[in-house]
Amino acid sequence: MRFEITGENRVGITRDVVNVLADFKLDIRAFEVTTHHIFADIPAIRPERFPLLAHRLMQLPGIEDVKPIDRLPTERRRAQLHATLAALGDPVIAVDANGLIAQANPAAQNIAGSPDAPLRDRPLADFLTDPDIDDLRQSHFRLPEREVTLGGQTYLLQVEPIGHVDDGTDAADDEPWGGVMVFHRAARLGRVMTALQDRSHTGFDDIIGQSKVLARVKAQAKRLASVDAPLLILGETGTGKELFARACHRASNRADQPFLALNCAAMPEGLAESELFGYAAGAFTSARRGGKPGLLELADGGTLFLDEIGELTPYLQAKLLRVLQDGRFRRVGGTDEIAVDVRIISATNRDLETMSHDGTFREDLYFRLNVLGITLPPLRDRREDIAELALYFVTRTAQQTERPTPHIARDALSWLASHDWPGNVRELENTLFRAVALLDGDILTARDLTTTASNPPATATNDPDRLRDPATTAPATDPINAAIAQGTLADGIDMLEREMLMRLYPDYPSSRKLAERLGISHTAIARKLRKYGISG
Repeated sequence: MRFEITGENRVGITRDVVNVLADFKLDIRAFEVTTHHIFADIPAIRPERFPLLAHRLMQLPGIEDVKPIDRLPTERRRAQLHATLAALGDPVIAVDANGLIAQANPAAQNIAGSPDAPLRDRPLADFLTDPDIDDLRQSHFRLPEREVTLGGQTYLLQVEPIGHVDDGTDAADDEPWGGVMVFHRAARLGRVMTALQDRSHTGFDDIIGQSKVLARVKAQAKRLASVDAPLLILGETGTGKELFARACHRASNRADQPFLALNCAAMPEGLAESELFGYAAGAFTSARRGGKPGLLELADGGTLFLDEIGELTPYLQAKLLRVLQDGRFRRVGGTDEIAVDVRIISATNRDLETMSHDGTFREDLYFRLNVLGITLPPLRDRREDIAELALYFVTRTAQQTERPTPHIARDALSWLASHDWPGNVRELENTLFRAVALLDGDILTARDLTTTASNPPATATNDPDRLRDPATTAPATDPINAAIAQGTLADGIDMLEREMLMRLYPDYPSSRKLAERLGISHTAIARKLRKYGISG
């Protein structure tokens, strides 16, 4: 039976408790003393005898309470430690200063090939030759991270010392008691990278748009997401290919595994090769000691997204083909083959089929990548989604720039819907970001968009004769042109005033709101609205 005694922190109180237990002829299995608390584990005490013992202990000077408990503090801490180590997916081994294993979690037991036989008190050298215990002692169990092999698998080793309790002595003279060795798998590092890089947790429901063409593509992508095979996403630049790739990953059976991405056009061949396949120790002059895992290793068990796959060089195409065929590759400068289980999702805005016919892209690789495929529609083919996208981008930009969300005027929505958007959703996003960032008021109009658009609608002409007269240069719907056509100044002013009120009234549908917007009295506005016949 285990029990706790609470009392004063006086000299001799522990001796008095032990004397009482001796009087009862009790054999103590465990005994722990802290300030104001004494804990004991005595198997011989039966529940019916405990009240008598508690009564006798309460008679001691300074004893305040005696009660049964389920665990001693040391037992509780040990159970918490075991649960923590068991929850870790990475192997963890604690060793003493002599290189004997003091603690190992289940993952380490399995990797070492002895899930049933405890590793405790066995030499570390039986399972790990590099680093040896001499290296660990000389470094005071503070080695820099390095790659090691344990149980035939490659890990990134992290070592932390187990130091002395501060007893007032010179810490510089203290040697660590041992160290804790944590073996990180590349795929676990990949999951950490995914968690840090992808905080949006994008799914198909987060892809904005209700048009029929987009709904059809989303439904097709949902069906293909659960099929564990390579997926090729085609579409013009800016159509959201990576967005769909992330959504496919989250809808697949690999959703809790890494999702990593590489833009194949963003780096030269040598750098892209080391990023994709990693490199072995000493592969080149500036290589990190111990080597470096590539994205294929980091994404093991998950998904690797290769954007702009059409820009991949022929050499890397051949190496990638090998991975797709049997899931094996070698690091740059390495000799050992590494096996991975990775789903490849690739994307491009180029015509890979034509490229495979003319020899600029490997035909066998194209067929390996195009097991499953979807084609994303350009924004001009789903104009009904523009208003919803515009509201989302305007709201997000307002939050980023720490300003109130402006209202999108009707003429602005009309302009957005009529634009061709060769850069698709990305161009729409950039245009709205610039317009909102530069906006002075709280209404986003077509004029604000046309002055900041990266590709404004073409209205100019190459005919020099048409540049001489502003009345013929401007479009027929231009209010300035219409005012000039009126002939007299008064008529032109009336035309401009009427045009301005007609544009603003839908967004400020009352004389008071419109007056506040224009900075004049509401009675004057009401009179002008009647004059021009403007009403809701």
